[in-house]
Amino acid sequence: MRISKQHLLLFFSIYLIAAFYNLGRMYFQHEEPRRAIIALEMNYTHDYATPHVLGRDYFRKPPLHNIVIALFFKIFGENEFSARAVSVLSMFGILLLILFSLKDAVGLEAAIFGAFSFGLSYIAYFHYGMLAETDMFFSFLLFASMVCIFHEKTFTGSVFAALALLTKGLPALHYFYLTLISLAILRKNKSLILSKNTILGGLFIVGLFLGWLLLVSKGDIHRLNYALGFILQASGNRVLSIERIRDVVGHFLFFPVSFFIHYLPFSATLLLFLDKRIRLEFREILKNETQIKRLFDFFLAAFIPNFLVYAILPDGRIRYTLVLFGIASFILGILYYELEYLEGIVNFKKLLRGVLIFEILLFFIGFIFCGEFIKNPSYIGCIVGLIIAITGLLALKKDITQSFALLLGLIAFSVSLKFLFETTYKYYLYSYYTNYRNFGHKIAKIVLQERPKYVMTDDGNLRLFFYLERDLKMQMHPISKTKKGLIISRHKNLIKYTITKVELPDHIYYVGRN
Repeated sequence: MRISKQHLLLFFSIYLIAAFYNLGRMYFQHEEPRRAIIALEMNYTHDYATPHVLGRDYFRKPPLHNIVIALFFKIFGENEFSARAVSVLSMFGILLLILFSLKDAVGLEAAIFGAFSFGLSYIAYFHYGMLAETDMFFSFLLFASMVCIFHEKTFTGSVFAALALLTKGLPALHYFYLTLISLAILRKNKSLILSKNTILGGLFIVGLFLGWLLLVSKGDIHRLNYALGFILQASGNRVLSIERIRDVVGHFLFFPVSFFIHYLPFSATLLLFLDKRIRLEFREILKNETQIKRLFDFFLAAFIPNFLVYAILPDGRIRYTLVLFGIASFILGILYYELEYLEGIVNFKKLLRGVLIFEILLFFIGFIFCGEFIKNPSYIGCIVGLIIAITGLLALKKDITQSFALLLGLIAFSVSLKFLFETTYKYYLYSYYTNYRNFGHKIAKIVLQERPKYVMTDDGNLRLFFYLERDLKMQMHPISKTKKGLIISRHKNLIKYTITKVELPDHIYYVGRN
């Protein structure tokens, strides 16, 4: 079936609406408050080279992702939506890069299938694409650098790799150079490695990274060593995680299974390779279609060596391979291209009608769940998701090809499931998590009544301290005996004159002077 502009606009619209729905409601979790605090303090101090957390240098990751969040804070306000929007837009950027990379070789419809296989995967659409963490932005830069390698634009790829290096450190280099070397071997093209552009690109990467180190060192060799040491340690710890061969083997065997699960629902179509006819036809396509063979070679060069790095290391986590979900989408795009010419091999209409009917039943359970277990429930997400699921079900009854039914059904299922997930699970968490926004505002109000010029803390719950520092509109600092000011601490003995205390579920925080 020929995809129209209206189809494409509809797919992108419902995809982005579901992605941005409820994005700023949930309090910061996991690593999010650290990223947000660093961005806040960049705007407060105007020091965008050196990351700080509550006034302390933080060199475990370079600053680029935090700089982008700081920019979004200035444009859209200092809130959860602004910080997380960076990841949503990065995810959508990867989706578009996949679409444009596949379109000429396999056609628009198959390219859309490949692009949405990443964009609607569990790991992207339900997890890291929705968090203000480094992974998705890092993956966008990496994916752009690897696509440049595919097109043999190695200097441009090096620029993106350098930016990725300034986002998450040394993993950017193994992704870029393992892909470059592997593709040069597969294509038997030495110039990919030895060309002037590749060498200049390498110098650019080194120069940009050293330039950042010199900026943060401020002329002090000890600060330079300190920053570089943290960057090296972050990668070195993964290698040092190898202690027992048994752990390595177990991790190696389970890692591909975990990758498959995190790639659902589109990864389920890979099970079609169990059919001998699919495998044989796939080989024929690789033999006869030059452009598709180039895509497949790129997949082998980019995916296999980089995947093995994290499959072998026991400390290798699935999120470290986030960019490889984008690379794997090339295989799914080629598979869909094959299915367009093998109509009738699987009755996708019948299969996906069953899936959507089951999902519609889940929505009715979701309505009951919201009413029984969620404080102040909102049914809007459930209603919108239910409408999308029913619309998808009705569309599958029309006269469309089996392959288009697969694309349409999976998009309808995934997007509607996202609405259900947000309205039930996320709202449930929001109902029962500690409201750090209110506590942060409460403490900030107390502190501001004292009109302090200097506020100090000995660290604590960063989920609280983001909201506190935001409402104070000033950077906090480590406790110092030589500085006079207000102290916020869990340790009463650090405070000479206590002004008040605020009780949280996890700790009591004291506010006073030194």
